[in-house]
Amino acid sequence: MKTLATAFSAVVLAVSLSSCSFLTEKYAQNEKASAAFLADNKTAPAKMNIEGLWYSPQWGIVLLNQEGSKLDGVFQDYYAVKGVVSGKTAYITLTDDDWTEYTAILKYKNGEELVGAYSSYVPLNEKHQHDLVLKRIDR
Repeated sequence: MKTLATAFSAVVLAVSLSSCSFLTEKYAQNEKASAAFLADNKTAPAKMNIEGLWYSPQWGIVLLNQEGSKLDGVFQDYYAVKGVVSGKTAYITLTDDDWTEYTAILKYKNGEELVGAYSSYVPLNEKHQHDLVLKRIDR
């Protein structure tokens, strides 16, 4: 009986370690894809400043901070924003617990709106994208 318990414990430990390795690899792939999405789209100097408070019916309040072409902030109180502004287009990743959940591409429609799309793929998947409109609320 003691041998059976030891063997079972060894199997559980082996499965746990392989699961941990698998998750570590998945997180590394997600992080690499997120960084590539932002780096691949940083091609022009920023021609807009989108820093401020925004509102979206799907997402609620959105806070964006911009320094040069770099973005950070918060979507819906719990998704951390990382992004870049290239020309009049913003490329954004939304991260929760070190995992990029969504990517978005937004174009500057006018001083009061950002219009584009998001998806739960890294990079943004046009086949599975959803419309996204942010309206400025801090002016």
